[in-house]
Amino acid sequence: MRRFPHLFEPFTIPPVELKNRITMAPLFTAYANRDGTVSKLILDHYKEVARGGVGMIVVANALVDPSGTLSKHSLRVDDDRFLRGLSQLAETIKKEGTAAALQINHGGRFAKGKTVYAPSSVSISDINIGGFYKTTLKSLDIQQQWAVVSEAIYHRPQRPKEMTVEEIRRITTAYSKAATRAKKAGFDMVEIHGATGYLPVQFLSRRTNKRKDQYGGDLENRMRFPLELTEAIKDAVGSDFPVGYRFLADEWLPDGFQLDEAKIFAQRLSALQIAYLSVTGGTYESFSNPEIVEKSHEPGYMVYLAREIKEVVNLPVITAGRITTPELAEEILREKRADLIGLARPLFADPKWPQNARTGEEDAIVPCKDCGTCFQLIVADLPALCPQWDKATLIERKSLIKEMRNPRKKVLVAIDGSENASMAVAYAGDMLAKRKDVTITLLHVQTDETVKNENEIREMMDIAQSLLVKAGIPEEAVTIEVRKKRAGIGNDILNEIAEGGYGTVVVGRRGISRAQQLFFGSVSNKIVQNTNDCTVWVVE
Repeated sequence: MRRFPHLFEPFTIPPVELKNRITMAPLFTAYANRDGTVSKLILDHYKEVARGGVGMIVVANALVDPSGTLSKHSLRVDDDRFLRGLSQLAETIKKEGTAAALQINHGGRFAKGKTVYAPSSVSISDINIGGFYKTTLKSLDIQQQWAVVSEAIYHRPQRPKEMTVEEIRRITTAYSKAATRAKKAGFDMVEIHGATGYLPVQFLSRRTNKRKDQYGGDLENRMRFPLELTEAIKDAVGSDFPVGYRFLADEWLPDGFQLDEAKIFAQRLSALQIAYLSVTGGTYESFSNPEIVEKSHEPGYMVYLAREIKEVVNLPVITAGRITTPELAEEILREKRADLIGLARPLFADPKWPQNARTGEEDAIVPCKDCGTCFQLIVADLPALCPQWDKATLIERKSLIKEMRNPRKKVLVAIDGSENASMAVAYAGDMLAKRKDVTITLLHVQTDETVKNENEIREMMDIAQSLLVKAGIPEEAVTIEVRKKRAGIGNDILNEIAEGGYGTVVVGRRGISRAQQLFFGSVSNKIVQNTNDCTVWVVE
């Protein structure tokens, strides 16, 4: 008989079969490329966790809209151009017999967008979170402390814009489209991030929701946005695709969203046939409270919340929070305090945790020391690392991080069909020949004229790609993107540069005279004059 029979019992989140009851709870690592695409680092990280024997992985924090951006290295799912990488990620996880879920999110008042959206105009500066930074800075080296302070100054707390009803509907639609992309990418399910103080919680909490309309006031109104959001997502993906919910059971703040209200909200989500509730507690504004800090070091410190929620719903409940040993996980399941175990940092410290528990070698598990290093690096907007890893793993991970954070290896070539644009492709091929460490995106911005000649444009892009491949660029390192013109060709290319985090841009100068350039400007001039952080090659 197995030592942990409950832990390794199969479980079903209809229609998805899990091989055991261990799930990887979402843990943000800042491993995405700067443009929000899936990096090799992400693929390697989740592949390692999946191989360790976990039943389900929830990939953390994919952004549904640019206005919800939380980090320069967040995954994005707000556009079809992210599907390719997300599909590769889902396939990587599922190849190991592990179910793959994508968590979708909007930061609300914690976001770093140009315009910060929230239910009400309540800024972070209205609420004292100095302790959060104080607690974090204490453990960082001087360079990391400066990174945190610089980021805080650059994105100084501002009073967010109170969302109009139209903006609420737009963001709801963004969530729905993101969930549809997750399904299209091959994920088994999607998880709404409704915890940690992000947008859905901001609507639920009296302290951040001061609205006077149908989305504010009593609990019924404050629940309206997350319930409408859930319904919209379920309608978009269909009844055969599970939608889970990362569920905040208590803000752990005296004037915040608390357990009695959370139980009512859980029942309403249950009535919508949500697939599961992944129960957690606290937000960024309560984590630094001394009593919460002390509580967070206790094994299974959030399990009581899962038990309380499980008593009022008839659906799977995932629990998390310092569940570091298989013995504790087994006890929780045996006593029916939860249905599934969520491990985040324990799996980050040792991806083989499930494998060692299953084979009875739990003494071989490398424990999470609760040192906070991974969290502190994230606050400094740096990729997460674990001091518990062996030297070889640390070296390999740091090498991948260096590769990910070097944008000069990421090249954009703008193609408009002109002779100079073709020369730009040839020039890029000559300059980058035989390079195995670059990725090249061939971009065409459609005009009314080129839309009519779509086949010719596709042929032109294919020829350009073949030129680069013949020059020695690996075929998998060359991608083709065709965008519809929105703000003008020059501005559209500039937006692509900014969103994609490109280090080098190659453009051809159109065949117009110097006088015409002086009076009317050119796309290449516009790009040269308006880019600061990348190199621009203009080919004549």
